[in-house]
Amino acid sequence: MKISRRWFIGGAASLGAMQGCKVMTDPAGLFRRGAANMKFGVISDVHVIASDTDRGTCGNTRTLEHTLKWFDAQGVDAVMVAGDIADAGLVSELQVFADAWFKVFPGDRSVLDGRKVERLFIYGNHDWEGYRYGYQVFGRKSADLRDDWIADFGTKKTWERLFHEEYTPVYRKNVKGYDFVGAHWDGNAGADWNGMHAIEPWFKANGGKLADDRPFFYFQHPHPKDTCYGSWAWGRDNGISTKTLSAFPNAVAFSGHSHYSLVDERTIWQGTFTSLGTGSLRYAGTPDEEFPGEGYENTGGGKEKDGEKTMERGRRSNARNGLLVSVCDDCTVFRRRDFRHDADLGPDWVMPHPCAESKPFAFAARAVKSVAPQFDPAAIVTADLGAAFTRNAKRKLPPKAGKDEQEKAKLPAVNIVFPAVKRTFKTIAWRYEVTAEREDGAAVAKKRILAEDFHLPVGSREKRYTVSFLRSRLPSAGKIRFSVVPFDCFGNAGRAIMSKTVTL
Repeated sequence: MKISRRWFIGGAASLGAMQGCKVMTDPAGLFRRGAANMKFGVISDVHVIASDTDRGTCGNTRTLEHTLKWFDAQGVDAVMVAGDIADAGLVSELQVFADAWFKVFPGDRSVLDGRKVERLFIYGNHDWEGYRYGYQVFGRKSADLRDDWIADFGTKKTWERLFHEEYTPVYRKNVKGYDFVGAHWDGNAGADWNGMHAIEPWFKANGGKLADDRPFFYFQHPHPKDTCYGSWAWGRDNGISTKTLSAFPNAVAFSGHSHYSLVDERTIWQGTFTSLGTGSLRYAGTPDEEFPGEGYENTGGGKEKDGEKTMERGRRSNARNGLLVSVCDDCTVFRRRDFRHDADLGPDWVMPHPCAESKPFAFAARAVKSVAPQFDPAAIVTADLGAAFTRNAKRKLPPKAGKDEQEKAKLPAVNIVFPAVKRTFKTIAWRYEVTAEREDGAAVAKKRILAEDFHLPVGSREKRYTVSFLRSRLPSAGKIRFSVVPFDCFGNAGRAIMSKTVTL
């Protein structure tokens, strides 16, 4: 792709762009100078559930409407939904979403000032095949509700009936001079778990029509391979989108699917193009691939060895993430928001224009600049001989098990307790690593723990962690101590705190 003279000249000023469109630290989201040319909201993985066919209600409609109203109050010109609008792939669920949209934006217009608010929606895998996932809907199996499947009724027919616009597997819209390209998860067009195959021919035929002197915005449901969140992300595509978009350095891609938290600084990536995750308006996903192997805690993934996992996974259903994107002459600003707590999730990301020339959000450079989380100087970790439940043992207990029965189900363990690192707006502890060490410093066992507030705004939770090492996983005798190290999402380690010695 050729870079225009205007685009090149803009690059000469890129060092000043961060100043020209920099975000004020208090309050977040304000510019030092200039107004946005265009704003749009971004959400994904809404997973609307129609709980009753007669009432047409859903469990998270209130959050959805609240989010749309907040976007409206910010003066958005469009709202993007990057797939998984429905939960079980039912027409009735998509109808609930459409009703909520037109309630907040009747006729696609703001009720506040009448401005046009463009719809930028795409199907995700749940919209396409969610009925296969074994849900119970209306007291029946979703697989038995064939007359309500979007895929059976028709992806095109359903879309055009509910959203009153033409359906194509890949489409382009222009909002106030900026191009948007959306690609549906549509098995009929070859866009499924095997990749987004419809986009390659589309970009070959239409890529030359996209402006090259400003960013354009692409959105699909799965993450483009090897972009946001790093070299592995759950449900990423097969690399077709990465290959295709790499020819367009001014492309800014949005994707959902994983439900990964927008707190994670790896949500935004810059390489041959720019790629961002979109979080979820329903619940936060856990990056299980960061916690491989046996005996790792608090992730829900990986192998369990003899039921060793001794911590319950932290609550994730209280995350309601989304983005407000403001496009200026010299930069694009991404504001991360949680709509359940009505709070920002971290400092705004300011991407200078042209994004082809400057890459402030490349992982390597940011990892070097990232400030490692640190325990309070007075923080103490304790280690005591005792007993602990494994998850398997706890699940096997009868519902009304007495105290004696519960105690008998526990296994001998060493219980470690330590405080959470106090979060700031710019620095968080993404995970903790707890290591059992002999007196000579040799590690004999290790556990990684994902911070329970990894998906929440600052100040939403302060707690102490309890981690148990089963005695069967430790040396049978001798002295041992435990260290705890906090890490940021890039893997930068803070200082360790150490327990006193325990005699086994």
